[in-house]
Amino acid sequence: MLLAGAGAALSATAAHDARAQASAITGNQITTGTVETVDPATGTVLLRDQADGLVTVHIPRGARHLPRVQPGDKIRIRFFQTIAADIAAPGSPMPESTVSSAQGLANRHPHGTMISFRRERVRILAIDAPHHVVTVIDPAQMTRTVTVREKPMQDLLATLKVGDQVDITTMDAVSFTVTNRVVTPSTTVTEHAGRPAGGTPPGP
Repeated sequence: MLLAGAGAALSATAAHDARAQASAITGNQITTGTVETVDPATGTVLLRDQADGLVTVHIPRGARHLPRVQPGDKIRIRFFQTIAADIAAPGSPMPESTVSSAQGLANRHPHGTMISFRRERVRILAIDAPHHVVTVIDPAQMTRTVTVREKPMQDLLATLKVGDQVDITTMDAVSFTVTNRVVTPSTTVTEHAGRPAGGTPPGP
């Protein structure tokens, strides 16, 4: 009976681990717009799209190597976002956010790309699996309740329990071209590899 019980526990653990991660695409959009405002202090660019709606683009502090934009610039931009979650192994290091960026030319127009990974570890406080609702607390001791809408994440939610620690990773990939400006083709491409978001850029 002891061996049977241990076998059942191991099977349950294996099943839990097999479903201990999930990912989903949460955004995929191409649009054009005009830069309304640029706020260097917050890294926020406000765009007005063709439908006269406003789109906010946040540029992390670590994304230093991007073409500069200014109010009035015409932008063609693509957003791609994913979210992933997996149960943190006991004693594993805290996840770290990173950002990579690059600039260059696209048909002589200023072009930039940025990929950021925002990572955080949260602890499960409450789960309402039938309604896909979860309450978590983050490292800053902020509590929030979230409705999970993506099917792969809902499947993961059904396997979680109160007290589990989960690493959440949101990936944002943005590429854009400034269509109203042309620069000389001698401009070289510069790239900055991934490093902790918000960190101090390296010296010359």
